[in-house]
Amino acid sequence: QPLPMVSPSAALRASQWVSLGFSTGMLYFPTKMMEAYKAETFEGDAATLFTFALGIFGLQLFLSSMMAAAMARDAVPKHVQSLSCFCQGLGWLFFALNDGALYARGLWPHAMPPESLQVNLGIFVALAAICFSGWAEGGYEVPDMGVLPEGRPALPLVVACANLLFFGVGCAFFTEAFVDLFLPGVLQSLPAPTTSARGFFSTKEVPAGPLEGAPPLLLLIFANAGKCILVNIASLLSIASVGDETVAYRLLRVVSLANVFYLGMFSREGVLAVATGWPSPMRLSTFVQCFGTTYYCCASFAGMPFTLLQEGRKAK
Repeated sequence: QPLPMVSPSAALRASQWVSLGFSTGMLYFPTKMMEAYKAETFEGDAATLFTFALGIFGLQLFLSSMMAAAMARDAVPKHVQSLSCFCQGLGWLFFALNDGALYARGLWPHAMPPESLQVNLGIFVALAAICFSGWAEGGYEVPDMGVLPEGRPALPLVVACANLLFFGVGCAFFTEAFVDLFLPGVLQSLPAPTTSARGFFSTKEVPAGPLEGAPPLLLLIFANAGKCILVNIASLLSIASVGDETVAYRLLRVVSLANVFYLGMFSREGVLAVATGWPSPMRLSTFVQCFGTTYYCCASFAGMPFTLLQEGRKAK
């Protein structure tokens, strides 16, 4: 008996709401979220930096949620919805394999109990299955490799992806050095307690004991945030490769809203720098880069005399 198929729009809605749930916890209730996971919580500067890292990760999950919501609308062509399901499914599957592999290799942070990881893996695999079902129901659409976005939204969408790429590569592949570039000396200044039941302040190389260095859970959050950025870039460009100018416009609108959201976070980080006294040598260059990208994207999509098809009603 074959399993019932899920429509592409329903699969995207499921992914949308789960991503939104994770991002809400990370952005607005980080400590309560960690307590729900039964994870050890930080204190002092470590708690501040942990909240900062979760905010970056949460923003990317928020972007993923908005992408799913934008592509789930009735007016979006079914083949585009199919590919969107494929991208969302790959994202969930990637993080299931990524986190599961860390645990299997003994590199999972001791601050996060295995039971919480298992819950996450179950959610990720279930969402991947739902999204792949929507992908199949929509016709197994795949990206048109090498094809860039079309029409007037093309250039600002590519610029937005290029802006994200800098942060994605840095966080994902050069995690500790990249954090140190923006917050020099902060990771090294975090306290190393004399006791820790699960090696909370241990390093990746020696995952036990009261050692100097960054808590591995912090590094994991920063690294996974970078990987989520890269997944979002791949999804944006993949979806745009099979869509028309209207699809590219929808994606540009989503990215622009996420960028505006980040500028609000960036303003908050200024308060954080003053309150903690942390050095922030990259603040001016980051502002110029991100504000310039955001202004260009918003001015581009707002200045286009573009009319989207009416949503929510079927033509008679």
